[in-house]
Amino acid sequence: MKLTLRYLLVAAILQLATGWAQACLFTQPERWYDWASALFSGEVTKVEQDRQKSLDIITVRVVETFKGPAGDIATVQIPTRLRTACGLDLPAVGAQVLVALDPGNDSAWVPLKASYAELLREYKNKLQPGEKRPGTTH
Repeated sequence: MKLTLRYLLVAAILQLATGWAQACLFTQPERWYDWASALFSGEVTKVEQDRQKSLDIITVRVVETFKGPAGDIATVQIPTRLRTACGLDLPAVGAQVLVALDPGNDSAWVPLKASYAELLREYKNKLQPGEKRPGTTH
C-alpha cells in the first residue's frame, strides 16, 4: 500500500512538472504562433508582482503584432511558479519581450531577440490568410 501511494505521488509530481515543461517549450516560432490567439512584441514599461496571488505582471507597449488584434498597450500576468519553472527572470523595464495570449486567458512571455522576431514574420507570411495549421484550435 505504501508503495502504491508513493508511486501515485511521484506520478502526480511528474505530471505537474511535465505540464510546466510543456508551457516552456515554445522555442520554435511555429509553436508560439499556433498556440496563441494574440502574439505580439513590445517594450516592457512596468513590472509588478502580486505576492498574495503569486502573479508576475508586466505592462508592455506593443511594437509589432504578429497575430490577433493590434493594440497599443497590454498588461499580462503569469503565475510566478510557472515563470520560475521555465527558468525566466522578470524582465526589466525597457526589455524587449514576445507576449502570447490564448483564448483561455493563459499568457506567456519570453525575452525577444531580433532574429526570433524575423522568424515569426517569415512564418506568418508563409501562411495563407485564415489558414490554420493541423492540430490547432485557432
